[in-house]
Amino acid sequence: MIQVAVYGKGGIGKSTVSANVSYMLAGMGKKVLQIGCDPKHDSTRLLLGGREQRTVLEYIRDTAPYDRRLEDVVADGANGVKCVEAGGPEPGIGCAGRGILTTFDTLRKLGIDKLPTDVKLYDVLGDVVCGGFAVPLRSEYSDAVFLVTSGEFMSVYAANNILKGLRNFDDGRPRVAGVILNSRGDAGEYDAVKRFADAVGLPIVSVIPRDRLFSSAESGHATVAQLFPDSEAASSLRRIAERIVRISEGRAELYHPRPLDSEGLFQYARMLPISPCNTVSPGSCQCRHTARRRAGAGTEKKIVHSCGAAGSVYPLLFLEGTATILHGPRSCAHIMAASRDMTDAESKALLAPCSSRLRCTGMDDSVSVFGGGDLLRTAILDEINSGTRYVFVVTSCVSGIIGDDVEDIVRSVGRDHPEAFVRAVMADGNIIGEWDEGYAATADMLMDLVEDGFEPDPMAVNVIGERYFFRQGECESDVADLFRPFGMRVNCRFMHETSIDDIRGFRRAGLTVSAAEDRAANAVSRIIERRLGIRVEHGMVPVGMSGYRSFAERIAERTGDRTTAIDVLYAAEEKYRSEMVRHRERFGGRSVIVMDKFTQDIDWLLEVLDDIGARIILVGVGPGRARPRDARRSRFEGSVTFVDGYGIEALKEDIERERPYAVLSDSMLVVPEGQRFMLYSRPGPGIDCVLEYARKLADLTRVPGTEGWRRI
Repeated sequence: MIQVAVYGKGGIGKSTVSANVSYMLAGMGKKVLQIGCDPKHDSTRLLLGGREQRTVLEYIRDTAPYDRRLEDVVADGANGVKCVEAGGPEPGIGCAGRGILTTFDTLRKLGIDKLPTDVKLYDVLGDVVCGGFAVPLRSEYSDAVFLVTSGEFMSVYAANNILKGLRNFDDGRPRVAGVILNSRGDAGEYDAVKRFADAVGLPIVSVIPRDRLFSSAESGHATVAQLFPDSEAASSLRRIAERIVRISEGRAELYHPRPLDSEGLFQYARMLPISPCNTVSPGSCQCRHTARRRAGAGTEKKIVHSCGAAGSVYPLLFLEGTATILHGPRSCAHIMAASRDMTDAESKALLAPCSSRLRCTGMDDSVSVFGGGDLLRTAILDEINSGTRYVFVVTSCVSGIIGDDVEDIVRSVGRDHPEAFVRAVMADGNIIGEWDEGYAATADMLMDLVEDGFEPDPMAVNVIGERYFFRQGECESDVADLFRPFGMRVNCRFMHETSIDDIRGFRRAGLTVSAAEDRAANAVSRIIERRLGIRVEHGMVPVGMSGYRSFAERIAERTGDRTTAIDVLYAAEEKYRSEMVRHRERFGGRSVIVMDKFTQDIDWLLEVLDDIGARIILVGVGPGRARPRDARRSRFEGSVTFVDGYGIEALKEDIERERPYAVLSDSMLVVPEGQRFMLYSRPGPGIDCVLEYARKLADLTRVPGTEGWRRI
């Protein structure tokens, strides 16, 4: 069986060529399957007597997966040619390229490969160079590729692009069968196409004349090969069919793709001599245009760990009295809902994606082809009609790629329902960036809610950047507990377990502090300062005893109440000191190695280790901690040894040489049997979670180095 792809610019005559060649191949005794891969779905019309057949995309839109059958999308055409049409979405909606991918996947699942076939012919639109329309160029789908062109420059340009696409799927086998000139009757047309074909090293397989017989055959809803088999037009098409047979029998040569580069096309268009160095031929020329090394899939400098849509959704799930709609697949919503639940101290079970303030439009494969605008509009209206007055829409990769006009839908619904606050965050999955960018985009959108006219209260504080992805065991330290002993209250926890009213009254607070110093929190700080003109204080929310002392001092300066600050600090120091004395009795003198990959600021940990009398052998700084050489790493710089670029092999060597009592790390490690190991992550604010970690370290002394079952 041979697979043939016929490519060319839209309207160049690919479908006419394909239908005629399929008819002739069938007349030669070949079992032929023709698959039309053009949204116009007219590839097989002449083989079916002028009638249109049901397209694969129409079929999957209207038929449940368990009801689908191959025979429903395969029609019998003239001479017994099997006919399939991929179809496409409505103009301006959905993604036609994705439709091709969906068609191929559906046909495979329905058993298209089990049909007895000698020739499988794909009729493919060549104007579009996206991955969907390039599928038939892949080696598993095409053994031979024909380029249909006329003498017009844009037609030749499309043919050259197809060669570029073929080169991207090059597996070392020659697969270009040649050029088919479908004449327009212009003067010098053959010479123009011959010039291009010679430049890219391809033969002109056949020249199809401009002949009225083609329109006559179309009027009769048939092919020229069927109605006028002895005509010159039919003979030109027969040459293509005969060449396919020779290729299948190994009697005709195939060629490697050697497209012209941009300079070569410039020379072609201006009738200038085309230099050999302006064809992209592997290994044939090392001029500057072709010698660039192609980047591999693993050369990205930055990996997106979590998409922008997830970052946009996350803070909205903490916003009371609202609904968030993810315009995307249900699987994405499940993952995003789970991230919300990991931070919920009261919930131990994962919530369904369409509960807990999050629902999704459930975009599936058919929606990605035909568009999801109606789904989104319905979802928004459902929320408004149920009484929700604040509805937020976050876009995903799918909606971004297929081009759903989400902003227009949101504006339209907002105009019709002025009682509702409906806004969109155009995250488009990872198009906006990764998690941090999405988080900041939501903050920017929520700034529209903040109202003016409030007199700032010096004893009220806004806290931004709170994100406790993982809690430290049973420790439930809360940032609000930091301010309460000083007589201050938290006004708005932006964007963490807050409400619309809190955001509206953001300006009530006389102090705004950032609870974190990461990229996301810093981005939100800049947005608040730019949009509201409110200064955000950094480095104020403490972790550990030293940080708490600085915090108490800054609060005293701000409130002018040093007496209260001294009393609060004294109580905290007494609590901290008594706990550390108790833990030092058990852990004092024990040696530890710290392997820190991601956490950045671990002074709280080093302080705890110092206060319980641990001996710190070294701190291994992993690749996630890359920082400028002149940046101060910590206040323990002079007393603790830091090793940059620290990896697992170095850790193994140090464990073998130093025999530490414990290894501490912010990531899960595999350590030798008998080696004590404990994870850490940045604790909650204040000293309570730090004391909890100190207790765990002390409890480590009660744990045997080797589990009991290993000694059985």
